[in-house]
Amino acid sequence: MKLREVHVDRYGPLRETLQFDDAHVVYGPNESGKTLLVESLLQSLTGDRRVAATRVDERPEGYVVLDGDDGERKLENGDTLLDCYAERYNFELTPAEFRNVFVVRDADLSVLDEQAFYRSVTDRVVGIWTGDIETTRDRVLERGRLTPERWDLSSQYDDAREQRDLAADLLSDVEAYLERAESEGLDAIERDCYEAARERERAEAAVEALEAAKTREEYEELVKTKGTLEQSLDQRAELPSDRELSELESRLDELATGSEDELKRRKGWYTRATLASLAAGVVAAAVPLALGFEEPPLVAAGPAAFGVVTLVALALYRSASNALVGLDAEREAIAERASEIGIDAADPPAVRGAIADLRQEHENHTEVIQSNTGVLRTWLDIDAQDPHDVVDAAADALEARRPDVDFDADREFTEEELADARERAEAAAARYEEREDALRDHRRQLDRFGERAAQIRFEAFCGEPLDLTVANLGALEDLADQLEAFVGAIETDADVSRAAATILEEMAASENQKMTTLFADGEAAEVFRRVTDERYVDVGLTDDSRLAVELANGERLSPLELSRGTRDQLYLSVRVALGRRLMEGRDGFFLMDDAFLSADPERLERQADVLGDLVESGWQVVYLTCKPEARDALAEATDAGVSELSSL
Repeated sequence: MKLREVHVDRYGPLRETLQFDDAHVVYGPNESGKTLLVESLLQSLTGDRRVAATRVDERPEGYVVLDGDDGERKLENGDTLLDCYAERYNFELTPAEFRNVFVVRDADLSVLDEQAFYRSVTDRVVGIWTGDIETTRDRVLERGRLTPERWDLSSQYDDAREQRDLAADLLSDVEAYLERAESEGLDAIERDCYEAARERERAEAAVEALEAAKTREEYEELVKTKGTLEQSLDQRAELPSDRELSELESRLDELATGSEDELKRRKGWYTRATLASLAAGVVAAAVPLALGFEEPPLVAAGPAAFGVVTLVALALYRSASNALVGLDAEREAIAERASEIGIDAADPPAVRGAIADLRQEHENHTEVIQSNTGVLRTWLDIDAQDPHDVVDAAADALEARRPDVDFDADREFTEEELADARERAEAAAARYEEREDALRDHRRQLDRFGERAAQIRFEAFCGEPLDLTVANLGALEDLADQLEAFVGAIETDADVSRAAATILEEMAASENQKMTTLFADGEAAEVFRRVTDERYVDVGLTDDSRLAVELANGERLSPLELSRGTRDQLYLSVRVALGRRLMEGRDGFFLMDDAFLSADPERLERQADVLGDLVESGWQVVYLTCKPEARDALAEATDAGVSELSSL
């Protein structure tokens, strides 16, 4: 495919439309937009802003027209030249390959990262994926944590060499110490110390459980005591007061001046006495008259005496009757008052009995209140004296204690069990301390082993961290096993990596021999001989995939050893050869931005002739320049059309 038209609606200050022939020169002075035109074309053709060091922070607006086997095709709305290659030829070309081969600019005529680029092109052209082999080898060496040159353990990857040496030294010291511990019997002392520690833990756990049960029991007992105190205070408050009972007793005492039966007996006796004295007075009046006494004094004396007796008896009768009425009224009043204060009794004796019962009940509540108040004040350290204040203070104190109470501690508790558990814990602790003294140096050595083990990164090399506390010989034996596995893992990885890298090196060496096919057809050498006037006879790659040229005398030079002009000629020759190899015989185009800026007139003429041959073979060349001599030389050699740009 070839470029036929580029239309730039906007790219920074650039607004331009150009049509291109198979050979075309775009001429313009500096600041006429040539660089912006190249940047716009690169982005439009590849869709990738990274292919050029852009000067404008925007994407170009416009279109590009291509001419291919199936006619013209306009690239717009994201279509790219690379998409056309993929669709038309089933040929994939990356933006980097397009930029480094088909776009030739004086500012960056050489290929960036030369070795990597030629290797990539070689992989594409000859089907050899040397880069993949070497990448795999590098990853294998990295997996084995080996240096890239001598394949020794490297410090670059997780400090593998230092870690292996640390682990090996520690393993040696641990094994020596285990032998010493066996000879000195440290294992028996350690086991006894361990058993003592376990016994102490069991006993202390029992003490803790029993103390928790005791705390729960005491808490619940105090809650119960507080409840009993509150109940007694409430029940006592519902009883009649002592003043009310004393008042009622006083009224009962005053009621006992005469019994009801005695008053009734007296009332009957006084009734009979009144009637008898009345009868006797009548008889006393009748007898003198019957005897014939007619003197008034004698006749009146008897009745008068009995009249006095009758009056006295009648007065006594009324007194007894009134006393009975008052007694009944007071008794009713006492019963009514007793009912008012909560005593259910029908007569004074029942009231008196109820008062005695109430006093006993009041005394019982008082005794309970005094006892429970004392318990709460003592156990909860309460300063208050009044029982009601004690209840309030106890509620606050118990609420504060509640979080410390384990209500799940439901085991049975006795003081004997607690004392026995404490005694066992103390005995086990004493035995442990005795053994611990004997093992103090041993412990310090174990701690040092643990500190050294902490410096070894087990997770990085074994996949898991060292989950081990070096507290006894058993743990030290486990550490020795893990250290052995650690050292083995590093060395095994290294050995396997060396073996794999050896195979990959052999594969890479074999493939590197095939890379010379990139320049096997001699096209790059032919072009280079022509533009250098036969001074150089060959172009190829070194064993490490770097570009080199050969003089007629057999001397080989790198591009850096060439002059600027010769180096430009070399890169032009290589690009022409690579472009044809990449396109596999299909026609394409080269976009050149003052590629011959440093060429003298003779070299410019020879390079123009090469481009003329390239155009004659079916390729398109679009050359942008600010040099009139370059414009004229190219127009003559290639019969190119010329477009001129004006200053922006």
